[in-house]
Amino acid sequence: MGDAASDPSETDTGAKAFGPETKPFGPDARPDFMLERGLTYLNHGAFGACPRPVMGAAHALRERIEGQPSRFLTTELAPLLRQTADRLGRYLGARGEDIVFLDNATTAINAVLRSLVLFPGDDILTTSQTYGAVMRTLEFVCDRAEARLIPVHLDYPAIDADSVVQTILDAVTPRTRLLVIDHITSKTASILPVAEIAAECAERGILVLVDGAHGPGMVDTDIDAMGVTWYTGNCHKWIGAPRGAAFLWTTPDRQPFLRPTTISHHVSEGYTPAFDWPGTKDFTPYLTVPAALDYRAEYGEARLTAYCRELAIQAGAHLASEIGTSVGVPPDMTGFMTTVKLPAAFGRARQDTANAIRLALRTDHDVEVDIQAFEGSLWMRLSLYVYNDMEDVDRLARAVNAIRPSS
Repeated sequence: MGDAASDPSETDTGAKAFGPETKPFGPDARPDFMLERGLTYLNHGAFGACPRPVMGAAHALRERIEGQPSRFLTTELAPLLRQTADRLGRYLGARGEDIVFLDNATTAINAVLRSLVLFPGDDILTTSQTYGAVMRTLEFVCDRAEARLIPVHLDYPAIDADSVVQTILDAVTPRTRLLVIDHITSKTASILPVAEIAAECAERGILVLVDGAHGPGMVDTDIDAMGVTWYTGNCHKWIGAPRGAAFLWTTPDRQPFLRPTTISHHVSEGYTPAFDWPGTKDFTPYLTVPAALDYRAEYGEARLTAYCRELAIQAGAHLASEIGTSVGVPPDMTGFMTTVKLPAAFGRARQDTANAIRLALRTDHDVEVDIQAFEGSLWMRLSLYVYNDMEDVDRLARAVNAIRPSS
């Protein structure tokens, strides 16, 4: 990360100039977001929360499009998409020509997996912490091809980077064709050592698809240096674009074999034309990415990253202490999210139990946090962004203790 802001005239997509890296964090940042008054929002990683200036840029783009829809969609759109890809590429350490836009990371993963030719007996590796929608897609493509899906179990909460690398390599067979792995796991908020794993896979001729749904905007993402085959990430989570903005990066030698899930007019014209026009839709979330990057630049990338990461580490330790449990992610694998175990008094580790607790926190205490049943325990996942501070964590702790069943 660390891309400098561009002049708005470069893409004319609503990006604005920004000043010194002095924007405030915590409650003073809250007015830039449209979150309900009184809401303690600790779930930014689920669907994002778009800042007002970025929403304003999206609105301005929609007005521009409506002024002459035919001209915009048939003449102006394609170069703007490519200019936006160039801007995003500078931020991600990648070439814009290797980047295409989609609505979300799940759609991108579907495009890759459903373009891949698999044969009976092929092995596809993933992990026990893979996102549910991705696991369902893997099951579908493997069943159809009579390939074998191998979900490698990663120990949790006793997780460390070195053990992740070795556990995955131990599962490789002579038939392994592909590894699908998270950059940052959704279930457990753990940053995985993708570059190290990719290097080992390259030596074995194994393709690597990275689900980076949470990566861009949370951790330094130098895609070209990772050595992976495909990388997909959302721009509507930590980068801060409107919902419906994601990208797919593909190494050049695999681009001729990749097709979008929606086949449209330009499918035979190459990688970027095939993806740039899936049919009529709202393209403003993609084109607002420069405005989102400019908004983040007002904080400063290093400053924003340090604040959110340090807050996540402090929040996990403090919450665990307040409710008498433990943190699930070690500091060296923590980004802007962390997990904390709920006390055993809350009952069995079932997702319906987790959903009921989440609803009680939302309804009775106006606190929003993700809760998952995983590895025999109930885990809260705290997602912290620029508008959060430790008072939000204290409110969550008080709410959890207030609804805790008596033992």
